[in-house]
Amino acid sequence: MDHAAGLVAERGVAGTSLDDVLAAAGASKSQLYHYFAGRDELVEAAVAHRCAQVLGELTQALGGVATLAELEAMLGGFVAGFEQQGLPGCPIGSLASEVAEHNDGARLQAAAAFDAWERLLSDALGRMRERGELRADASPGALATALLASIEGGLLLSQTRKQAASLRIAVEAALAHLRTYRAPSLD
Repeated sequence: MDHAAGLVAERGVAGTSLDDVLAAAGASKSQLYHYFAGRDELVEAAVAHRCAQVLGELTQALGGVATLAELEAMLGGFVAGFEQQGLPGCPIGSLASEVAEHNDGARLQAAAAFDAWERLLSDALGRMRERGELRADASPGALATALLASIEGGLLLSQTRKQAASLRIAVEAALAHLRTYRAPSLD
């Protein structure tokens, strides 16, 4: 599974054949078909595996975020990391766009990963609200959706344009919106 997920991350779903996976894993077709009914099931499992890897990194980055300053710093590092990687796009979003119309099981895996990422953001925003940094009427869930949508849009534009400005602008716009919910005592 590590080999399949790695190839899918590197080449995309369409650019990864069963023969590629078998060669990388040093496995036979009979071994593959022992675990998977076919390519669709292997792709679904590879998408789930890759999404779990990405979510592990996001959990580590967001798990302790409890202040706006920490969120700003984390997102600044996120943007810088994508710049250093050559603006590859979002690993979850790229997979989602490839499988959304062709493999419902893999699409559901990507959707679940987005849901988990959104919960991580919502939990961080909830901690900010509990600390009194955000107003009581701030909805962590709605703010998390807006933040994730901004990040995803910024990633896609930056990847397509091959420049980081779109991601930086999208993240800053989302943070500016978030700042409108700061508790009055912090203004």
